[in-house]
Amino acid sequence: MILSPPRRALASALAGSLGTAALSVIAVAVTAAPAAAADPAPVLTWEVSQQFDDHLSTHVLADGATEDAAGVVRFPAGVGAYNPDNGTTTATYDGQVSGSFVMATTTYYTVTIADPVITIDDDGNGEMTAIVSASNAAGMGQPAASTDPARVLVATFDATTWVEGGVLDSMTVTPDWAGVLPADSAEATALEIPSGQPVDGKAFNPAFLGQVTKGVRAHFYASGSGSDAKKQPASLTFQAAPMTVDATTAAASPEGGLDLDVTGTGFTGTDGNPGDDGVYVGLAPSGGLPDVSTPGGIDSFAGAAWVPSSAIVGGAFSTSLNAPTDDLDPTVDYSVYTWRAHGHSTTTQDTETPVGIDWAQLQPAAPAPSTVTTAGATSKAFGATSTLTATVPGAGSVTLTGVGPAQTRTVAGGTVSFTVPASLSAGQYTASFAYSGDAGHQPAQATRGLTVTKAAPALTSSWKKKPTTTKRGKLVVDVSGPAGVSAPSGEVVVKVSRQGVKHTLQATLVGGRAKVKLPKLGEGTWKVKVVYAGEADYLGAKEKLQVAV
Repeated sequence: MILSPPRRALASALAGSLGTAALSVIAVAVTAAPAAAADPAPVLTWEVSQQFDDHLSTHVLADGATEDAAGVVRFPAGVGAYNPDNGTTTATYDGQVSGSFVMATTTYYTVTIADPVITIDDDGNGEMTAIVSASNAAGMGQPAASTDPARVLVATFDATTWVEGGVLDSMTVTPDWAGVLPADSAEATALEIPSGQPVDGKAFNPAFLGQVTKGVRAHFYASGSGSDAKKQPASLTFQAAPMTVDATTAAASPEGGLDLDVTGTGFTGTDGNPGDDGVYVGLAPSGGLPDVSTPGGIDSFAGAAWVPSSAIVGGAFSTSLNAPTDDLDPTVDYSVYTWRAHGHSTTTQDTETPVGIDWAQLQPAAPAPSTVTTAGATSKAFGATSTLTATVPGAGSVTLTGVGPAQTRTVAGGTVSFTVPASLSAGQYTASFAYSGDAGHQPAQATRGLTVTKAAPALTSSWKKKPTTTKRGKLVVDVSGPAGVSAPSGEVVVKVSRQGVKHTLQATLVGGRAKVKLPKLGEGTWKVKVVYAGEADYLGAKEKLQVAV
């Protein structure tokens, strides 16, 4: 039996080697002696029994099995798992051996053993199962018979001690023999074993005996013959190594996300359940495998890949994952998980491996500093239009303020143009340009001074009615500015003089026009001077006329 202290030591050792994995998985070898360090993967080596080697001495090997000169068969590709939830260790192997008794050219009987599986439960009860079939030809009072291949219990054993060494290194066991099948028991009778046999109950497991034909059965239990000692199952030595998962960063960029190369050893393609087909590998936040009991559970992973059974060779696999940058949170720790595909039928392939991520590689490059270069008029007259431009290093937009209503333009070809309103009043201005920046360029600002000067108006006067000695006159004064802006406003002064006589008259412009009434004048020629003083946006203007009375 595996005693409790050694079992706990194994669990602790495996937990220590695999961190917080939900299930610690191991690859296991069973050998007649400790496996050589050169073994590429754990194997099971078993002579079956001396009787199997000496009597069923014609051996045919398949599915990777080999045999040494001593008749020890080597079953390759050992992989397995230790489940801390129930304390069970399981290891599976490939390979097949068929042992036959052949005389001349006649094969009298054959026993085939394939794909052995070792299981040790929480109490240290060990067992070995295999796919077994047998056949025998007619003769010696026995009819021809055969069995179809079926997995059966071949032998049981007590796992008493673990060899020290950090993780499980090796353990030697002897399969049960004496007392396995009591003579004259119901099971022995059902197997048609003669009375008084098996001697001392010495036998392979009854399930195995039932899978071999009656004509071969006596070679696997003590029948009282001189060869009984050779029929005992050969001793076994277990070896184990922790399952490994290694994840390395292949590439990382803001655009491409995180690419991981993931390799694993010690995995199995199936646990024998319908739908089992390899494993899934996924990247998700650390702290335990997300719920993968339903297909929607895959949404919990930033990236995932399926490794089919056909891609797991000798327990090893290699795959790659991609996690888009937008699906990763730099405040979270991540792990690579494995679990059984497709329905998570068991936890034997559950592992968690923490992953270090260089978040700096996934961050966009810091935008480059920007400058705004301005150009255009530094002065203009009221009523005239002018253009200001800004040149920037990237895309985005530029907003102009400080010279009338704010204007925003989208950058095209690195330059934007703005029209300064003709209606901008005379004065001193600071044009402010604000560049928004883009993914590769920082925002930036610049200013440019602008002077708006007063416009020079046009002044024209015309007589609507000239004054006489008996009647008053009327002069129409028009003061005009640029089109599209407000007309000049303010006062117009008209001065009429002759030989020391002066008349000063005043009128207000309305829409750029003023009507000035003149008094009755004496006979003679009078000088008329029209003066517009100007206002905030317009310069002054004047005109001289004469009127004969």
